[in-house]
Amino acid sequence: MVKILAAVLLFCCAAPARALRAVSLLPSYTEIIFELGAGGDLVGVSNFCNWPAGAAAIEKTGDYLRPNIEKVYALKPDVVFTGAWAGASTGRQLAGLGVKVVALPEEKSVADILNTVRLIAAALGRKKEGEALARRLAALAPKPPAGEPVKLYIEVDAGGWTTGGLSFISDAARLAGGRNVFGGEKRGFFQASWEETLLLDPEAALLFSVTEQDFLARPMAGTLAAVEDGRVITSLDRDAFTRPGPRLFGEIARLRRLLHGKN
Repeated sequence: MVKILAAVLLFCCAAPARALRAVSLLPSYTEIIFELGAGGDLVGVSNFCNWPAGAAAIEKTGDYLRPNIEKVYALKPDVVFTGAWAGASTGRQLAGLGVKVVALPEEKSVADILNTVRLIAAALGRKKEGEALARRLAALAPKPPAGEPVKLYIEVDAGGWTTGGLSFISDAARLAGGRNVFGGEKRGFFQASWEETLLLDPEAALLFSVTEQDFLARPMAGTLAAVEDGRVITSLDRDAFTRPGPRLFGEIARLRRLLHGKN
């Protein structure tokens, strides 16, 4: 009898804890969760979560600003990850239904991404993996190269949508050796006029939603230093650079090479 009881206790202690059921409402959170080795915990993701490939097979829960609350609840999640800046209403609704919500602060610098990694890892019971991932990413982030930074115009979306100083994208440009020409704006994303861009005369242009040909077709585009120097950049991965996730760090290194020819 004692041997049987001991065997039962050993089995109970060795059995793995029940896997978490997690829902991620932002693509960057989904990418972080996969990098932590917890992709198998995800039972729901936003419609925009398209990386890594494994995210395609996970139930979609709608737009991250307006997720389908009923669908999220029906997935019976143990935890839902949303942005505090984007999902206040979502968080309140889910919390009211008894769902645990982790509302993460907006990343305004590259260093903030490491904080997000640690917060997500802690909520998933993977603090050790979170610290390891944060250290690995921090080691990938280059220090700004010596010398004068390149005046950089960043267009994240067509129509002049760009970033101000309160955006991790502006900070990513700094690490790559660039200086966002709209970095003095105390806001994240906004629509700048073409006239403003011409007056600032950037030395390089980083484009994510228009082709170089479309950019050159704009009035007086040929007078810009960026065009004269042949530094109109369209080769970076839009999702990787404009999401505060693990892939951004590799894109920073690529931009640094394009601006300065340095690793």
